[in-house]
Amino acid sequence: MVLDLSRFERRIEESRRRVEAALSFEEPDRVPVQINVGGPYYAWLLGVPLRDYYSDLRVMAEVQLRGLEWRLSWLGDDVTSVSVTLDLGAVAEGLLFGCEIVMPDDRDPWRSPWIVPKIRTLEDIDRLEVPDPHDVPAVRRVYERLGELRRWVRERYGDVPVWGGLQIHPPVSAAGSLLGPQRLYAWLHRYPAEMHKLLRKLEEAFAALREYHCEVTGADPAGSLYLADDHSGYLSRRMYEAFALPYNLRLFERFGTRYRYLHMDSPMHHIADIVRDVYRVHHADLGVESDIRAIAREFKGRVSFNGNADWRALLSGSVARVEVEVERCIYYAAPGGGYIFDNGGETYAGVPPEMLKYEVEYAKRVGRYPIKGDSFRHLDAIEPRGRGS
Repeated sequence: MVLDLSRFERRIEESRRRVEAALSFEEPDRVPVQINVGGPYYAWLLGVPLRDYYSDLRVMAEVQLRGLEWRLSWLGDDVTSVSVTLDLGAVAEGLLFGCEIVMPDDRDPWRSPWIVPKIRTLEDIDRLEVPDPHDVPAVRRVYERLGELRRWVRERYGDVPVWGGLQIHPPVSAAGSLLGPQRLYAWLHRYPAEMHKLLRKLEEAFAALREYHCEVTGADPAGSLYLADDHSGYLSRRMYEAFALPYNLRLFERFGTRYRYLHMDSPMHHIADIVRDVYRVHHADLGVESDIRAIAREFKGRVSFNGNADWRALLSGSVARVEVEVERCIYYAAPGGGYIFDNGGETYAGVPPEMLKYEVEYAKRVGRYPIKGDSFRHLDAIEPRGRGS
């Protein structure tokens, strides 16, 4: 495969300037459109089974680069860089704590790897030990594979950056991986003392793994921190303040002195002021369940954000439903800059590429600055989602 990046350089630079303006709370020519499509979707699009994608580093690199070329030449969203990532799937806790991990196979070729929860009793919390990443072969193997991937990409494609490593979720969401979501929420109510014991262990594990990552890669341990806290938004504000806030805040203070990024697939609007004023997050990535009107009101000029469009509209076969999602996000979030249009969560296998392309084109069309309501077709149908709005 030969990837001719030179023909996209102008497009990439234009997109980069557009995104940088939005992140600085300025209004560029239009709302930036960056769709969260990654390796698993590219693999499905290209007919490459996920079993091969995750097991063969050469396949992984080629799938990602062919996918980026597809985005640049056909999808047309605002790609700002070209790189390859060592893709592990959402299994970091499984690798660190030695859980059983189920990989995709011929029976279910498009399901990403998943963790079999290992904590089933309160006694399992007492028995859980915080591992030293230096002593975990699976962790060391991740960084060996990262080196292999970098060498192969450099030999085949030249100076294409390669990123990767291992970071578990912050404590509440990491607990969700080790217990399973149903047990997580029940135990937070029934056994608060025991759950704090678990969360303290998971905070310690997060810190040890982060320091190991920086030791191996040379990254600044106190520089930038990305937290993907998918489970905690389903907690009430009172429960969130008790079980998520103190742990996340310590992690941000320790490892995110320059830049802080928070992703939540679960609702964020009921804790938006915490994200803004306590965590002092720079950028937030929204799932589909947040009230984007409330988020825009709380974050305006302080926290940039992306996401929230409901990817399920892309599966409906209804162009009108896609248009409503685009208009709702842009109408509430885009004025004044600070917003990048995207779907909430990732783009999953099975999302029709033609619908994705229409979404991108429509967002470009109605997202031109200044935002004007008379450009929208569905103003009467764009009430935001989310409880407590």
